[in-house]
Amino acid sequence: MRPLPAPMILFLVLAVIAAAVFMLTAGCSVFQYGFCGPVLDNYIYLGSGSIHLLLLSAALFFLWKKDLRGTLASMGVNLDIRSHALFTAIGLTALFTVLFWLQLAALAVGFNDQQKVTEKVSDLPLLVLALAVIVAPFTEELFFRAMLLPRAGILLSSLLFGLLHFSYGSVVEMVGVFVIAMLLASIYRISRSVVPCIAIHLIYNFLSIAVMKLML
Repeated sequence: MRPLPAPMILFLVLAVIAAAVFMLTAGCSVFQYGFCGPVLDNYIYLGSGSIHLLLLSAALFFLWKKDLRGTLASMGVNLDIRSHALFTAIGLTALFTVLFWLQLAALAVGFNDQQKVTEKVSDLPLLVLALAVIVAPFTEELFFRAMLLPRAGILLSSLLFGLLHFSYGSVVEMVGVFVIAMLLASIYRISRSVVPCIAIHLIYNFLSIAVMKLML
């Protein structure tokens, strides 16, 4: 058995550290041991940061090729700006169209619990919101689209992506996230690049958080 390349060892170590920090944070929030004071004081930062680090390191562990250039090429990361912009525009148009009709359907049946999401967002520190806009699009797209999608398929990877956002407590939000995941998976398969997915994800997160902040 060949030894792992140094980058893969690094990603594996980071994944283990991230998982350990996340489990420590989750354990302290449930059991509240005596030593958990500093952890509980920073649980939002530790929890969010460890999840993003775990997603990123796990994704890169499985995606890593012989070098960085080969790894980026395998994910469709290149300078084809015109193609990336085109698929980003198509994806955003489809995304907002589908979410508009989903919102209308929720209102039509008298079920709209997205206020829960707004309340959650209002309680989050600015740094965590910045992570959601700047970091999450990269970590989540690398993990769910570039790494998991080819291995698990559109349906399962989209379901797991939806479960990642269950903490908002909104059924409408989870359905919306699942739909977004299906759309991003389709864009990834058609464009053969993770770049448009990251761009769509970043723009959507920014606009969503900005609108919710303006509504508060």
